[in-house]
Amino acid sequence: GERAALAPPPAGPLPDEPAAAGRSPPVPAVGQQLRGQAPAREAAAEAPAAEAKGLGKCLPKSISQEDAGYVDEFRGWYDVQGCGTCLDYCRWVGDSGPGGDPKERLERDMSWWSCRLAGRSDSRTAQGHFTSWPFARCGLEGQDGPPPAAVPSGAVAAIPVPLGDRITDEQLRQLAANDAIAVVMVVCKRPKYLQQAMASLLKAAREPEKFPIVISQDADDTPMTEMVTSNYVNTGIAYHMHHSHDPNAQQVAKKFGGSKSTLGYVRIAQHYGWALQRVLDEFGFNQLIFVEEDMEFGPDFFSYFGAMLPLLRSDKDLFCVSAWNDNGYASLVTDPNIAYRTDFFPGLGWMLTKSMWAEVRDRWAVAFWDEFMRRPDVRQSRHCIRPEVSRSYTFGSEGTSSGQFFKTHLSKIKLNDVNVDWQAADLHVLSSASAFEEHLAAKLRDAVRTNIQDVDRLAGEGAELRIEYVDKTGYKTVADKFGLMLDEKEGIRRMSYRGVIPFTWKGCRVYLHTANWPGGLS
Repeated sequence: GERAALAPPPAGPLPDEPAAAGRSPPVPAVGQQLRGQAPAREAAAEAPAAEAKGLGKCLPKSISQEDAGYVDEFRGWYDVQGCGTCLDYCRWVGDSGPGGDPKERLERDMSWWSCRLAGRSDSRTAQGHFTSWPFARCGLEGQDGPPPAAVPSGAVAAIPVPLGDRITDEQLRQLAANDAIAVVMVVCKRPKYLQQAMASLLKAAREPEKFPIVISQDADDTPMTEMVTSNYVNTGIAYHMHHSHDPNAQQVAKKFGGSKSTLGYVRIAQHYGWALQRVLDEFGFNQLIFVEEDMEFGPDFFSYFGAMLPLLRSDKDLFCVSAWNDNGYASLVTDPNIAYRTDFFPGLGWMLTKSMWAEVRDRWAVAFWDEFMRRPDVRQSRHCIRPEVSRSYTFGSEGTSSGQFFKTHLSKIKLNDVNVDWQAADLHVLSSASAFEEHLAAKLRDAVRTNIQDVDRLAGEGAELRIEYVDKTGYKTVADKFGLMLDEKEGIRRMSYRGVIPFTWKGCRVYLHTANWPGGLS
């Protein structure tokens, strides 16, 4: 367009047809660096900073000159860093052409709105980096930046936090003040596992300033420390903190039998408690997501948690959001767009708020922290949100639990591979306990009653069936038929809500339920 001619890339000729010029290979997400490459931030840091117009110093424009993007009226210079000067070059990139006004949408099939952010060497921000676009286009590079769109009433106006080669304590505190969600990667001494986990985590669309990664290491395993420092700390991908072992842990473990594995569970609980205190109390985050070094993640992992956070905060009947479905075998799940409430605490990639931590801070678990979270006095009849198709997967066949249930159960869980836009999803059914119960009860009333002898005959695409079970005497027979987990914790069946366990079977949806809820079923 005519206005696009005013916004050439920082240097070099502007190709007439960017798609024909050959696309640069995918670049790492903000703060990420391809292994084997020398850090390019040093060159950017040496460039003179432009003087902001009344707002202080600006970061210099990116040293990258790659991928001018598609020619349209929106391509050009913006003041994304908010310093008062237009030094961020933004445009549509990808393989599906331009997508129009980024205020209206940020993705179009295989194309997305992307920027060469000031102060960084990356040629493009990753797909999903931006979740909204309040910025107005400037006429020229270095021009005074027009003010962004007003922040909605009651929202927090985020202060840009430029991330350098290393994330500092002060930057982490500022991200917390901006209401970011800390992603705490719990690690110990399996560096190869961590590399696999981090590779998966960094593939998921993530806005680094909204989801900063904190690697929390238990003890001081040298190979782990060196790898974390080299791959993730020096490259600005993650903040690194160390938890020292409690010399009294062995004595505590004796109360639970004193075995080697018991000592491990004591130390893990101590590490979790320490990480909660450090991230929520010291750094000031209002919420965090726990992940572990032996996990992989779905492409919409961060979209899922970002969309569920307002529900977690606003509903007194919720106490966590989890990425995991204990009954999430490929044979039992189909729809990546569905999430449920559950009375069971799933763990394995989960989020809690500072207010929940405040409830348990002074009585945190001394061992077996996940069982602690399932205790009635902790749960207090509240629920977690969990997906039908898991957004996390554990590949940990080695560790404190010695691969407990791995071959027979955990290895069979399906990891979601669909990039669902949870921000655009209708979450009304999950918004309150009453809304969810009304929805679930209606599903049960409309479903056809059957039994395990006839379910295969009635199963078919789109069918909805229900099977009543007697919890104490009949659950094992039903669970064996479908391959559901057999156990319960604190009287709660895994993934159940008021005794109802939904799943899919041979193309149909099945609801297991007891006679206790809902009433009035024939």
